[in-house]
Amino acid sequence: MDSALHPPLILKPLSSRPISTKNVAKRIGKFVDDFQARTAAAQAGNSAVTVQLQKLKDAMQEELARK
Repeated sequence: MDSALHPPLILKPLSSRPISTKNVAKRIGKFVDDFQARTAAAQAGNSAVTVQLQKLKDAMQEELARK
């Protein structure tokens, strides 16, 4: 007999506030740098995740440069 399926948790925000593109780019940059440092220290990184995060960081910086 199959085990019961458990649906994923649904997260609903209680509130939100706008954030500037500059601030988002800075936060993403810090996150990517921290993520790369942690995966390098653990010597077990998912290069696909790192590449996608770097692309996101680059896109945010590019958008910021256009403004």
